[in-house]
Amino acid sequence: MVLLRRAFGEDEIRVAKPAPSFALKVAQDRTIKLTDFKNKALIVCFLATWDNHCQQQMKILNDLQKHYGVTNLAVLGFALDQTRSETVKGYAEQQHLSYPLYLADYDLIKAFGSLTAIPTTFVIDKNQNIIQTYVGVTETNVLDDYLKAITKE
Repeated sequence: MVLLRRAFGEDEIRVAKPAPSFALKVAQDRTIKLTDFKNKALIVCFLATWDNHCQQQMKILNDLQKHYGVTNLAVLGFALDQTRSETVKGYAEQQHLSYPLYLADYDLIKAFGSLTAIPTTFVIDKNQNIIQTYVGVTETNVLDDYLKAITKE
């Protein structure tokens, strides 16, 4: 039985690691920082507006943001598109996203490190620790399990 539990990762002990302390200038007079989201569940997703899987992930995140509301959850989308920030903002408005979508810069990508595919989603708890990272489309029920635990804290 112990071998089966180990094979399925049930004996695995996960240690949350601190989220990178980022600062991204999003407008001439506005910068967003990790500390802006203290005491709130946070989902950070790196994506591209042109990618079908990322578009699917954006819809999932949009639904979660609407369900949990801005009091309990913050969602940040960071586009890896090679375009201007106005184009990304226009896309977010066209898609009626209930969370902000910003153009990622090199420093932000480097801070989160080793992005191997898109979408890549980080679930960050109220203490600003990364408690889970997903590569690829992550379904609502999977993210919802973590968010329920975080919002009960």
